[in-house]
Amino acid sequence: MRRPLPTAALAACLAGLAVVAAVLVAPARAGELQVHVLNVADRTPGERRPLLVYLHGLGGSGSEALNNPALRALAERGRMVLVAPDGTLDRQGRRFWNAGPACCNADGKAVNDVARLEALISDWLQRPEIDPERVYVIGFSNGGFMAHRLACFMDDRLAAVVSLGGAGRAREEACAPASPLSVLEVHGDADPIVRYDGGRVLNDRAFDPHPSAPETFRDWAERLGCVGSPTVSAADLDPRLPGAETRIEGHAGCPLGAVELWTVHGGGHQVATPALLERVGEWLSAHPKPALQKKGDKRGKKGGRTKEKPGGIKLPN
Repeated sequence: MRRPLPTAALAACLAGLAVVAAVLVAPARAGELQVHVLNVADRTPGERRPLLVYLHGLGGSGSEALNNPALRALAERGRMVLVAPDGTLDRQGRRFWNAGPACCNADGKAVNDVARLEALISDWLQRPEIDPERVYVIGFSNGGFMAHRLACFMDDRLAAVVSLGGAGRAREEACAPASPLSVLEVHGDADPIVRYDGGRVLNDRAFDPHPSAPETFRDWAERLGCVGSPTVSAADLDPRLPGAETRIEGHAGCPLGAVELWTVHGGGHQVATPALLERVGEWLSAHPKPALQKKGDKRGKKGGRTKEKPGGIKLPN
């Protein structure tokens, strides 16, 4: 059963958003995620809307995400149902996602976030108001790592994922998508937390090294079967930085989807300006689930990839 936020918090969430129906919090039961939901009121009969799952960074929360006016505006413009779950609390009181050895399960807790988020998304996909062709994930920092992980193991149900200041999986980790998918990595090249050139999150040796942003881009291009040189353009998405500070590299029309890297020159860890998030929303809307292989995905056949399932990973991996 869902309960509304307190009046003051609800008013803050609704400020400036004319067509919001409700901000809801679904209390977690054992093994489930607490989820914050932003719905839009004016769905027409039979209309199906995109689902946008937002994954917070280390120490963040779903409620903070819903209080971000730029993120709410992104969802409103795209007529998306915005779902923002909460990660697990660590011993320092920080919510985290277990996105693999590079980030950010510092306590080694036995948490299978792939399985939990898969269950959450699958539940939403059963609802008549959700368009199964337009299921998107945006993750910030630790949430960006988690978005890449979901892309590896839920490619059959996701249309596109966006990582803001995260990183992809290391080459030795399992990731073999079999269904078309679009992937976007957005990263500041002056990021001191998740370094653009690779390293360890927070420079903490408790975590394994993570790939660089260019490696993440190249690895996805290889997984998706992209060939040739990427296209390159520039955009001015951060008024705090001079000129067209964001370099956009991309492969489109790959056999298994598309991939882009947006490098914010001079950008730190927090690169999600309102202008950048608006552009991200446009990118998501332009990348619904491609048709290729959706119905013919044979995951149980010999030679296919092994999918993470509850209990199917050796934690804290």
